[in-house]
Amino acid sequence: MLAQIWFPKGNLPRPSTYLKLGVMAAIVAALSACGGGGGNTSSNAASGRVVLLNPLNGNAQVSLTGLGYSTPTTGTTETTSSGGITYQTGENITLFLGNNAPVTIPAKTSISQADIAAGLCAGSADPTGCQYNTKKNLESFFLTLDSDHNSGNGIQLLPVADTLSLAFTVSTDQFQDSLAQQLSSSGISVQQAFKPSLGINTEAGQSEQSTISPPVPYADIFRVARPFHEYSCKDATYDENGWPDALPASCTGKNPAVIRTFLLDSAIKGAVPDGKYIVLYEGNGVLEYSGYIKRIISHTQGRDEVEVELPAKLDSVATNNRIGLKVVSGTVKNIRIVMPGGICEGTPSVRVDDANGCPSGTYRSFADTFAANRNAIVFNPAYLNFLKDFRVVRMMNLMGSSPSYLTCAKPNPANPTNPNDFEKDADGKIVIDQTCLVQDLLWEQRSEMDDAVWGTSGNSFRMERYARGAPIEVQVELANQLNAHPWFNIPHNATEYYNRQFASYVASHLKPGLKAHIEYSNETWNGIFWAYHYMLKKGEELGNPTDAWRGANYYAKQASKVFQWWEDEFGGTQRLVRLLGTYQNDSNRTDRMLAYSDVKQYVDAVATGGYFYACWDRALAACQDTSKVPKPLVEATSVNDIFTAIDNPNDPFGMSGVNSQFQKQAAVASKYGKALLAYEGGQHLTLGTIAAERRQNMIDLMHAANRDPRMGDRYQQLLNSWKAAGGQTFTLFSVPHTFSQYGSFGIKESLLQARSSAPKYDGAMKFQETQGKCWWSGC
Repeated sequence: MLAQIWFPKGNLPRPSTYLKLGVMAAIVAALSACGGGGGNTSSNAASGRVVLLNPLNGNAQVSLTGLGYSTPTTGTTETTSSGGITYQTGENITLFLGNNAPVTIPAKTSISQADIAAGLCAGSADPTGCQYNTKKNLESFFLTLDSDHNSGNGIQLLPVADTLSLAFTVSTDQFQDSLAQQLSSSGISVQQAFKPSLGINTEAGQSEQSTISPPVPYADIFRVARPFHEYSCKDATYDENGWPDALPASCTGKNPAVIRTFLLDSAIKGAVPDGKYIVLYEGNGVLEYSGYIKRIISHTQGRDEVEVELPAKLDSVATNNRIGLKVVSGTVKNIRIVMPGGICEGTPSVRVDDANGCPSGTYRSFADTFAANRNAIVFNPAYLNFLKDFRVVRMMNLMGSSPSYLTCAKPNPANPTNPNDFEKDADGKIVIDQTCLVQDLLWEQRSEMDDAVWGTSGNSFRMERYARGAPIEVQVELANQLNAHPWFNIPHNATEYYNRQFASYVASHLKPGLKAHIEYSNETWNGIFWAYHYMLKKGEELGNPTDAWRGANYYAKQASKVFQWWEDEFGGTQRLVRLLGTYQNDSNRTDRMLAYSDVKQYVDAVATGGYFYACWDRALAACQDTSKVPKPLVEATSVNDIFTAIDNPNDPFGMSGVNSQFQKQAAVASKYGKALLAYEGGQHLTLGTIAAERRQNMIDLMHAANRDPRMGDRYQQLLNSWKAAGGQTFTLFSVPHTFSQYGSFGIKESLLQARSSAPKYDGAMKFQETQGKCWWSGC
């Protein structure tokens, strides 16, 4: 038997202290008493090493120096500069990992993180899952606490390693959160056990639908409030930045007869921190609060302290599921609603409560920062913490650059103030304003830092939503703080001046070493977007107005012009990745666009989709053979049916189908010497035409499939197929947000959802962890 001396958690002495306390004498005596101390002869002496199989360098062995250990015969000491240990053959070795109960495992000539994980997971109900998480947590622990943060020359543990109380067997996100919080006062940033190879798509700061809750990007949560005009008296007027003037007398008796706004629609606990928020504003007005703001703690003119508490689940009364803000009297502007706490300089992805959580002099209070400057760019730390695990961030939805085809639909003359009611012709078709369809987007129309809010909802006309997301300053700062490459989607009708101003700002402000990924518009082959109809109309200028390829030809040619404008402003292409967007199931389109005119001369890479799903019904010819497609999705009655359809090798849209699409797109890209990237991808389970009585059941099935562990396996399969085809950055769709009747596209359902309950995210992270780093040259 092996006797051990245990210390209460939080009170373990450092290894050197064990010697002073004579602990080893007690251990040896205990072992001798139970027959464990025999065989202590030089013939049984052995030596070995504790190593890290470095996940950042192909699992090459590097030494672990300064790790406390003990054996019955050597006493308590630390591993040497080469990771060396000494022991007697047949002995166990006890390792001291932070301020935790030691772990005891068999001593041998080479001990790695896998051996330590096996010891920590002994007795686990899920040894495979436990050992995977624990191994990754150990890697993060050792990489983070390496004294020179250069794992290539070995790991020399910092003294602070001995003070940390950590659960190594929990999921990696839980472990890293705990590690980050404990290290915040030391100024040490947590290191991942991989270098990111994937990209991620953003979402708008506020959803068009009040039932969908996107992640909150900013520490000033008022930036995602609805514009005042959406919910206020229609007679109210506003200044150039969207702040309301005083409520006019003409509003008396009208519905609504107030000036108000809402934010955090349908958000639940964890979307933002609960606690005391500071509300700052200018003007002589008075604000009234409702919903998630439970009470006013204190009030002085221009400053309220309020208590925010989000619910664990949504209320049956929809209007309770948000923060309400009403101007009771007078006027207010420059409102800020500021999260509690702040950050430490250098670690913006970790929120701390106060200065005690930071090294001396590095605390940056959110409230103080926004009191001094409303336009300070400070992100929600939880938002940054999620995004830090991706090498490319696609800004499309955050910048609002892919508008609906209904943007130029004429309002219904009988109901002109309703942004979702349209004029129809004699055949019942929506009437499109042809002048609007081909209008230019001017630089002066962009969103700006002084705007009251960044973005709008479905209660605004679509033209008001277009390109009114986060300002360019915010997008670039987001990339800089993440040290991630930004992917910008240039609006389809942006003028040359717009492009050059945008490019000039990025060239001047983007951190050196980061590359601007430039894609002209988004999915210009897709009829649900304004850009598709714009391309067709503008394509008529190239020749035959009925040419089926006129839209693709115009897109390719105009993309090449956009790329040349950006090249001019950047002074070359070294810091650019110029992306030609295409449809994943049409490699012929890709070929034709690259071959058109001189387009290929200005393109670096093809950007294709990477979605998998299955035949919805029998409408398409490829879905009509019942021997090949026994049951389309519309007939599914279980989650098993959905996965059977996805996995059907004969389904043109399933896992095998998307792999074939990757191969075809890769062949075209290779033909022209271009890289292949994915602009979006993942599952695409959405509703088609279905009987009303089955609609909700099918929505529930699709949500359940997205929560099923098998979906994580399919994401790994998808990404491995992509890699095998020769693809480079795969940009997943999209950041965490709630599932809805429109789809389940969030890779998690909220920023703080545990990885263990988010299979799509878990699958993507396991893929990155397995790769260790990018697999292509030039990354």
